[in-house]
Amino acid sequence: MSWIGILIGFYGFLFPGNINLMVVYLFESKQYKLLSFIIILILIFEFIYSALTLLFLQYILHNHLLYHGIEIFSFILLAALGISMVVDGKRDVKTVQDNTTKRGIFAIIIHPQQIPFWMALSSLFNSIIYKNMYLFITYNAIGVLLIMLAYMVIGKWLLSYFKLKLSIINRTIGIAYIGLAIFSIISISLQIKL
Repeated sequence: MSWIGILIGFYGFLFPGNINLMVVYLFESKQYKLLSFIIILILIFEFIYSALTLLFLQYILHNHLLYHGIEIFSFILLAALGISMVVDGKRDVKTVQDNTTKRGIFAIIIHPQQIPFWMALSSLFNSIIYKNMYLFITYNAIGVLLIMLAYMVIGKWLLSYFKLKLSIINRTIGIAYIGLAIFSIISISLQIKL
């Protein structure tokens, strides 16, 4: 049943964000060396985040201050990425593309949603994950690789089909990130006070 990790890895990067947009841009601009490095970096950090979160989950969950600190830090970082994306919407195309790549690399290494994502998943799929955690994580990496390949293949088509520019996509996702971050920080603050 560990194969469900493929679906989770695929789902985890399904929605457009800095990393997906960077992969589409690098593939479209034929920067294959950098793209190969980025894909390897994505897989390494996906493995690290999932393994460390799942290994130390009980400690994180029982240390309420650490748990809420991780949550709040994640959403502050998400808001900062969102603001950066919104501000980018007013720049020229080359600058937007370069900044998307920089934000994508930053988001791979300091990924604001990874730890909360794995904490939530472990509560849903606890029995599946912990039966063979490393096999599950390996399958998850395969799922991540598959969604990145899908973005490379259909990303350009999606952009041309919807006739959207990178700056519009960045702005839209940025606003969604900011909204989600503000809502989540307020919710967490109210939980802490209760």
